[in-house]
Amino acid sequence: MSSADRPRELSTVHLVKGEDLNHHQTLYGGRCAEWCVHAAYLTAENLFDHPQPLVFMSIRSLSMRMPARLGEMIEFVGRIDYIGESTIGVRIDAQTLQPRSDRKPVATGTFLFCTVDEKGRSIPHGLPPIAMSTGAQNRWKAAEKGATDGA
Repeated sequence: MSSADRPRELSTVHLVKGEDLNHHQTLYGGRCAEWCVHAAYLTAENLFDHPQPLVFMSIRSLSMRMPARLGEMIEFVGRIDYIGESTIGVRIDAQTLQPRSDRKPVATGTFLFCTVDEKGRSIPHGLPPIAMSTGAQNRWKAAEKGATDGA
């Protein structure tokens, strides 16, 4: 399967356990951010036929929507949202799995990754761009610039 034919969506599931809770007994935001970055990385890496040197650049946005509680299963769905020359933008939507008739949104965010060489410098990944509006493309380009300005 070529990278152009790879699914642009991937999902993972996490069970909220005691060590994932904050002092309010709901899912700690830092743990949710960790799970979102992990799901976003897997989504981006899944575009390639072989593992690539892909590194995290930035969290473009992350919003907690509703609290998740002990014992709930949360599905993190990653979708490829942007492909630059060396960068990949991923959108994550997280929601509870049960009850199936009333799944609740937990978090939404966008994350940026970059392919790098052995010295950590960005290199083209060779993926074809995806169709998107000019406004969306400009927002991702600004995120790329902001992520590299601090490096």
